[in-house]
Amino acid sequence: MAKIDTTKIEGYEGMSAEEKLAALEGYEMPDADYSGYVRKDVFDKTASELANLKKTHNDLLSDDERKEAEREEELTTLRERVETLEKEKTVSAHKAKFRAMGYDEELASETAEAMADGNTEKVFENQQKFLEAYSKKLKADKFKDTPKPPAGDPDKVMTLEKFRKMSAEERLDFANNHPEEYKKLYGGNE
Repeated sequence: MAKIDTTKIEGYEGMSAEEKLAALEGYEMPDADYSGYVRKDVFDKTASELANLKKTHNDLLSDDERKEAEREEELTTLRERVETLEKEKTVSAHKAKFRAMGYDEELASETAEAMADGNTEKVFENQQKFLEAYSKKLKADKFKDTPKPPAGDPDKVMTLEKFRKMSAEERLDFANNHPEEYKKLYGGNE
């Protein structure tokens, strides 16, 4: 049941209970605005007419025409399925190529879809993302594989030649104080 907006009844707040009851009984509810909607009875009538016309049309078609229409509908469905499968195959092939190039799973899928749809702008945008990520990866790998420079002065790095020029006492002192460097010089063979 619809609620009545009592603010639209003039002087409602100051009325007695009997006056309020009389005002509510005499209140006329405005009709709801159904513009833009189709009434149910009109819709039902139109749907019924459409069903009757379809039935009449199908009855009028000859068997050959009906079979031809069914074949045409089936052919259209098959064409749509073939197009869908071809697109999926193309996307899958492109995705495999992008993955082989080093794209991550998500970016490869997105780029393959864009390529199959002919969206070159998205393909170039994703290519730029890939190149930036690849560049960062290369830099990280480069720094990871870079050997750490020896601490101190490079002239103070011991070489086999410098070691042999030392006196026996200096060699013994070096071997005791720097066992790792000594092993590198002689390869662990004493």
